[in-house]
Order: sequence, then C-alpha cells, then structure tokens
Amino acid sequence: MKKISQINQKDSHILKYFLLEQKKDFNNFIELGWNIETIQNQFLKKNNFSLGFFDKNKLSGFLLGDIIKSYDSSILDIYVFFVVKNERRKNIGSSILQYLETNKDIINISEIYLEVEENNIEAIKFYEKNNFVFVNFRHNYYKYKNKKINAKCFLKKFK
Repeated sequence: MKKISQINQKDSHILKYFLLEQKKDFNNFIELGWNIETIQNQFLKKNNFSLGFFDKNKLSGFLLGDIIKSYDSSILDIYVFFVVKNERRKNIGSSILQYLETNKDIINISEIYLEVEENNIEAIKFYEKNNFVFVNFRHNYYKYKNKKINAKCFLKKFK
C-alpha cells in the first residue's frame, strides 16, 4: 500500500536507515550538509514540514522543508526532495507534489519554493513538468570540491 504522510522526529530511525541504504545517491545532499543530525535538527524546528512517500511501509522518497508564513497564507520552502534512484520515473515525486496541491488549504500553503543546481538537468525537467517556474539564479550558491555552482530557483503557485 502506498501512502504519503508527514514525517518528523519520531521517524528519525526510518530516515537513518534510509540514508545508510541510499548513501551513494544521496551524496550530493550529504556534501551540502544534510545528514541524520541536520535532518533531526530540521524535525525539531517549529515550522518544519516534511513528507515521506511509503510503499508497503518502506520509505521510497521524502521532502524536507519549512513553512514560511506570509500575509494570508504560507510558502513551503523545500530544502531536500529525494526519491530512491531505482524508484524514479514511477510518479513518486509527482505524487508528493500532487498531495501538496490537494491539501494546500489544510496545510495553508499557496506556493512552493525550491532551489536546484543548474547542472541537475533531470531535476529541472521534473520541476518544469510539474509546473514550477524559474524565478532567478543564486550565483555560486553550491560548492562541491572547491567548484562553485549556480542554483536555479523555482516557484510553483497554487490557484
């Protein structure tokens, strides 16, 4: 059975095991500082909003973010959006985004904001396919092995 549900501090053990299994494919996020400790700290934040996609009670993908209050609604600022490599192209990521759109009024969000490395073409195509709009660059935002990479910033507004 497939389900999407909020994840938080009580799910740290699930994420810890998941990250050990997915270490190679999750490495870019690890290099950016996303490890089990920083994820646990994310879960402790009052404005944390994180989701997991479970298939037969096994985590297949997740997103970590914050809900940033705006005037009459809020923005979901996504920091990590990850799907297991061999599970990609099976609508897991799109299902998570659809869940957000379907529940936008309950969650009280009107927009989703995220950044992605400009050379991550697969992710950029995914976001564009899911109606995210490019808004700007953050120059030299990411740093890998002394190489600086621009971030492309995307926004999705709900109607």
